[in-house]
Amino acid sequence: MSLRQRFAQLAAASAISQALPMAMAPLLTRTFGAEVLGQWAWFAAIVASLAVVANARYEYAIPLPRRRGEAGALLSLSLALALVATLATALLAWALAALPGGALGGRWAQVGWLNDYAPALALAVGLLGLQQGLALWNNRHGRFAVIAQARVGQQVVMALAQLAAVAMGWLTAAALVGAQLLSLLLPPLWLWWRGQRVRLRSARTAVAARRRWRRVRALVWRYRQFPLVNSPHAFINGLQEAIALSLIATCAGLAAAGWYAVMVRLVKAPATLVGGALSEALLSRLAEDWREGRSLQPTLARAMRGLLLPAVGGAVLLALVGPALFGWALGADWTPAGEYARWMAPYVAAHFVCAPLTVAPMVTQRQTGALAFSLVGNALYVLALVVVLASGRPVTEALGAVSVVMPLYFAAYLAWLYRGAVPPSVVRI
Repeated sequence: MSLRQRFAQLAAASAISQALPMAMAPLLTRTFGAEVLGQWAWFAAIVASLAVVANARYEYAIPLPRRRGEAGALLSLSLALALVATLATALLAWALAALPGGALGGRWAQVGWLNDYAPALALAVGLLGLQQGLALWNNRHGRFAVIAQARVGQQVVMALAQLAAVAMGWLTAAALVGAQLLSLLLPPLWLWWRGQRVRLRSARTAVAARRRWRRVRALVWRYRQFPLVNSPHAFINGLQEAIALSLIATCAGLAAAGWYAVMVRLVKAPATLVGGALSEALLSRLAEDWREGRSLQPTLARAMRGLLLPAVGGAVLLALVGPALFGWALGADWTPAGEYARWMAPYVAAHFVCAPLTVAPMVTQRQTGALAFSLVGNALYVLALVVVLASGRPVTEALGAVSVVMPLYFAAYLAWLYRGAVPPSVVRI
């Protein structure tokens, strides 16, 4: 299957899975309100930041080995680590729930409600970990249709659960958290049942058990960059949104956090739609080219050129009619979210181009450099928010500061990515 076919298959599913939340957004914003949606977005951000390292990123090594047996061992390792992450998160949730009610004081008391939802973290993180491992196993075997079906099914269940909550009058953050948990049950089950078959072989002898253990240990060491370098990288990226939400909630209130969260989700929907599908399609293609000793620069250049025009067009649209568009689509109370989008337009465009290409360092084994860039980029994002919000300035100006510094960062990152996309075996002239 060509890269174009892989991308088209995943993009079609992503279009449906993104269309459903966007179609639900006007109902949710008019029914639940900004504060409730801010609470749910904060919970979801914490789940995402923990789940992204639930497999220690070993799932992204599954497409890389030549031998199927080694890939299967990496899958087993990834699923086992997801269960360990579930237990670890459960302990963390227990510790959070045990905090006294006044443990968070001052401004931070506004996010103290998270203690009530802490036990749901473990289940969400565990289910996402299982989904991630099985999705990359199916990615290796070209089962993109199954991956697409799982994603669409997840969003369908989410939308139905949210509609049920509205119909029953359960207009709380707990109802939205419950709908999210229900939606997370389907993907791992579907990927296991309908995806590439996984052969579970029992170790019938001590000798066989020792051989399998030695194989796993060898793979753990061979792909050690994934847990040691890529995991902190991914965690820091995921933590950025949680920190941003906490800063806005504590400095401007939960309503402002709700406007920001919904705005970010909607303006990044195209990047999630195109970028998510393109990055998965690129991963297997780039891994194949790298194994064969071919330069990745032509593929990366084509991807950049294809992403640039829609990125600029979307940014111009947000800058011109962002507030009016959000007010019309989500309700008059959500015009501030459109104002946030206007100030974030340059950042959104730069992120749209860069996000799908971040899989390249996993293939080229340059994850240490990618981690360094991630630390700088996330620090710049958070620092821009902190400096402006701490001075008492409005959220719009803080987002404007983000839009000044982050496009410069993304340009430097893409230049570094492109220069390192040539295998050592390729002779440079």
